[in-house]
Amino acid sequence: MAVVIVLSVFLIASVVTIVNSVDLTVTTIYNYTQIATPIIPQRSTLSVDDSSEAIVRKQPGIDQIMDSGAFFMNINTVFGRVPFICFALTDPQRDYLMHRAGDRLTSGRLPVAGRPEAILSEGLVRNKKLKIGDIVAGPTDEGGIAGCPIPVKLVGIMSGPSWIAFTSRSFADAALPAMPTFLLVTTKSPGDLAAVSKSLDNNLDHAKVQVLSNHNLVQQLRDSLASMYLIMSLVNAMVILVVAIMSGMLSNIYFTQRLSEFAVLAAIGLRRSVLIWHAVSETAILTAIGWVLGIIVTWSSLSYMRGTVFEPRGMLIDPHDIVALLYTVPIPLIITLFAVATIAYRMSRLDPVAIIERR
Repeated sequence: MAVVIVLSVFLIASVVTIVNSVDLTVTTIYNYTQIATPIIPQRSTLSVDDSSEAIVRKQPGIDQIMDSGAFFMNINTVFGRVPFICFALTDPQRDYLMHRAGDRLTSGRLPVAGRPEAILSEGLVRNKKLKIGDIVAGPTDEGGIAGCPIPVKLVGIMSGPSWIAFTSRSFADAALPAMPTFLLVTTKSPGDLAAVSKSLDNNLDHAKVQVLSNHNLVQQLRDSLASMYLIMSLVNAMVILVVAIMSGMLSNIYFTQRLSEFAVLAAIGLRRSVLIWHAVSETAILTAIGWVLGIIVTWSSLSYMRGTVFEPRGMLIDPHDIVALLYTVPIPLIITLFAVATIAYRMSRLDPVAIIERR
């Protein structure tokens, strides 16, 4: 029974962790929106119109409004290869965002203005399997929104919590003159960015610009995953129910095999409530041990597979996902409750004298 519990905990926790990896992957890839909010022009215009920019500048709480260029490069995700933006900023703007993001250069050097060079965060470097001197993006890329007509070389790697990439503004202006520019908005207090982004989203004309806020990205993602989470919950509920019934039947079989032992104990005067507690406590201890071992097996297996199986395929997982852990909690509880019900029923009909006589 302990092995069944270990395997069921591993199955449920692994499924939940893998499903949650979609959410984790997207929120990690786009976590630069927690540092600055891009305001992107719509209708194929090359820049944010003056009226929209005026609304942005009147918004209280804003620290800086940076005019940014960009090019796109491909990264690997659970959805396949998708484009990721490389911000083209002046040196002071790049240093400002790196400081706000908590990133710092740990390998290589910063891009030289006007040259086809870029620096990437270590998460992007691992995802693209790059090293210093490799090509980040170029004219042969496939699947991007708008790649770069000139091969761009990786010259530096940043460490920190954010996935972010930078090149020089002068290079983007020269190499991508037809690429639209956009605004990057930061707030005086980083914690106010969500509220300011929401206010801008409400006040700006969506026909002219799009506010790419973290809230919008996360909300859209979770709305699209609602059906997947429902299916996952139903599957997990059925697995838990089946495992509980199987384990409860096993407990009942074990109790039947020890029926003569309980009959003797009842015959010498032990109360049935004490006998029920004794039988149920054994089941509870066994299920608790199986649950703990299942969590250990899950964490160990997923920690190993994170770097060898998932991350090379663009899937970011958290082996210690608390949500996955919570999904497994009903397993020992339901098994114990099932055992209480079956054993209590058998004990209520126990006739110790008849059992002893049959022996």
